[in-house]
Amino acid sequence: MRSLFTRVFLTFWLASALMIVSMAVVTALTNARPLSHRWLVHTLDLYTATAIHAYEEGGENKLRSYLLDIQGDSQIYATLLKDKSNLAGYPIARTAEPLLARARQEKQSEYSFRSPWIGVVRVERNSNVYYFVALIRPIRLFGNFFDPERTSFRIVLVLLISATLCGLLARNITRPIQSLQRTAMDIAEGDFAARASPLLENRKDEIASLAHDFDRMAEQVQLLIDQQKVLLRDISHELRSPLARLTVSAELVQRGDLTAAKRMQDDINLLEKMISDLLTLARIDASGKYARREPVHLGRLVQQIVRDASFEGIVEKKTVVQTGVFERYVSADTGLLHSCIENVVRNALKYSPHSGVVEVRIADTIGSNGPVVTVTTCDEGSGVPEHALEKIFDPFFRVAAEGSHKQGSTGLGLSISKKIAMLYGGEIAAQNLSNRGLQVQISFPVVSGDKAQRKSS
Repeated sequence: MRSLFTRVFLTFWLASALMIVSMAVVTALTNARPLSHRWLVHTLDLYTATAIHAYEEGGENKLRSYLLDIQGDSQIYATLLKDKSNLAGYPIARTAEPLLARARQEKQSEYSFRSPWIGVVRVERNSNVYYFVALIRPIRLFGNFFDPERTSFRIVLVLLISATLCGLLARNITRPIQSLQRTAMDIAEGDFAARASPLLENRKDEIASLAHDFDRMAEQVQLLIDQQKVLLRDISHELRSPLARLTVSAELVQRGDLTAAKRMQDDINLLEKMISDLLTLARIDASGKYARREPVHLGRLVQQIVRDASFEGIVEKKTVVQTGVFERYVSADTGLLHSCIENVVRNALKYSPHSGVVEVRIADTIGSNGPVVTVTTCDEGSGVPEHALEKIFDPFFRVAAEGSHKQGSTGLGLSISKKIAMLYGGEIAAQNLSNRGLQVQISFPVVSGDKAQRKSS
């Protein structure tokens, strides 16, 4: 049974049938009277009292008139007996005679709820005993073809109603799932714009929430695929230029122009750096939430990066200094965290002027999710245009202004820093300083020293 609709339908149908059977068994065991039976007993009691009153007030003629009235209004064929005499003179139905005999013998009212319904109401008044014998004709449906009192008719009716209700319920559950299935098939066939929510816009239940979550997943998949396409296009574009220059340089070297060898070496180094950065990006994307996490002493890590950057800046008399707090820990992979901060520091060192100073400051702040530690790198370069402050973290984005950040680089360093920061729950942002230069701030959730020591031990 593979169909979800069939399984849901049969489950609810069998449950409803079991509930009906259980109610019937409980009713039989407790001798509980259905509402219709209680109505009959109460109604016949009223008719009996009125019939006796009509006889005692107006005699047999008034009694017959009353019995004719209830026969025309309620389809109740009745007569009234006083002791053994039939006061109205109407014949007693053959099926009612055994019930009348039992009522005389038991000296109590008797009823039969088999079709047709029969009632014999016994009333004692003024040393007289009255018997009101009534027969209720069964109500037939659809031209007297169906008797609602028949057990078979009741079973068929109950099964039909329960099957209809269970079918509607099963359809209400499975129809939106089929809509989700069709949307999933459209996405599998390449239509990434397909969405499930418009098909379920009138629903406000959990299935509608599932459709919204499904659409968010589809949007994320579409965004990732679009980003992948853009990245592949940018990679092919970025690789084309150095490869073209390498081809020209190779031809010049073959002709004896040895000065082109240095340009060839520069392009090879650029390609090597670009490929290394792309591999780093791929490593970050592949690791995701499974990325390695360990307590990293942020102060010592920054100290090492500053020491290496200062050595590189000796030739142009550039200085890199570390300020702020020192004893701070971050939960991250040491190698990735090193790359994240180093890319920013080396970028600042590269675009600082001759004899310029690069400051790397560690500070405690409060972020949107609690305490964070920030690593702020400030340089004395020319900064970047305001409109490009967010774009400089995009892969292969370059500022057109001469001497600006990311001009002439692979365009991947700051992108790697952003991905690493986001991987470990941090953020990165850039802004131009009021006097001169660019400030890049990286923030990470802080780890207490005691907690870091317990993890390392």
